[in-house]
Amino acid sequence: MKSMKLTLLAAIATIGMSAAQAKDEMYIPVVSKGYQHEFWQTVKLGSDTAAKELGVKTSFVGPAAETQISEQIQLMEDMMARQPDAILLAALDSNALVVPVEEAKSRGIEIATFDSGINSEIPKSFIATNNVKAGADAAKTLGKMLGGEGKVGIIAHVAGTQNAMERSNGFIDAMAKHYPNIKVLEVQYSDGDPQKAMDKTIDMVRANPDISAVYATNEGSTLGVANAIDSLGIAGKVKVMGFDSTEGIIAFLKAGTIQGFVVQDAYQIGYQGLKTLYNVLEGKKVTSVIDIPVKVVTAENIDNPDMQTLLYPFGK
Repeated sequence: MKSMKLTLLAAIATIGMSAAQAKDEMYIPVVSKGYQHEFWQTVKLGSDTAAKELGVKTSFVGPAAETQISEQIQLMEDMMARQPDAILLAALDSNALVVPVEEAKSRGIEIATFDSGINSEIPKSFIATNNVKAGADAAKTLGKMLGGEGKVGIIAHVAGTQNAMERSNGFIDAMAKHYPNIKVLEVQYSDGDPQKAMDKTIDMVRANPDISAVYATNEGSTLGVANAIDSLGIAGKVKVMGFDSTEGIIAFLKAGTIQGFVVQDAYQIGYQGLKTLYNVLEGKKVTSVIDIPVKVVTAENIDNPDMQTLLYPFGK
């Protein structure tokens, strides 16, 4: 029953897994934090592309929600049972995933992490956005928009995840340094769920009628915050700085509900992640941290050609 449930929860896409393939062909699965958001689909596009170019097998799995830590641990166990050469992991919890990673090492399976790492020296590399810097970039852009004055709330995604903490702390520290007259409220968490983010934002605005802006730290949180601002009829009056890119987020920016959002290069995160593990298996030296740059998208730069390429990896 548990196996059947996980099969329903996890969306699995496999590249080149035919029985006719040689047993010694490299297999590098990806264990993601989710599957439902466009961000993860773009990561998958990158890892699939790298796998095709390198001639290795891959698969992509993730729990149905980014709060399902035990399900992700089970997915790690499922992938280890397939006897892969390596696993590319985005950890839902930086501590809880240490044990399955240690188990992977004991089985001779190489590990690299992406997006969110773990508190362990086992992974050969960490491929991700520099989330502290990304949070700081968001703060500096928003602080300038606010003219250095005001009150800002934060709706983060999942408490305990490395990237949620870094995106929040980077924002808070940069705001304190560059715009000390802007007060930042206590971080609220939405579990990355748009409805929870919407509810949290409405509560925050009602408790702070003088609020100037809200910063959201991932796709689901951004959509929820934007929906809340629209539903309250305060679009433009209360500014929104988001994180990640979807058609919905882009539409909110063009409509004036969102004033800016941080866009990650999810394609390169997936591509470089799988390529890095391939190089590890080939005995090549890899760097311990691979920083994938971000950009802050605003109404002023969204139509720039380089932004369009980043925003539409699948094409318009």
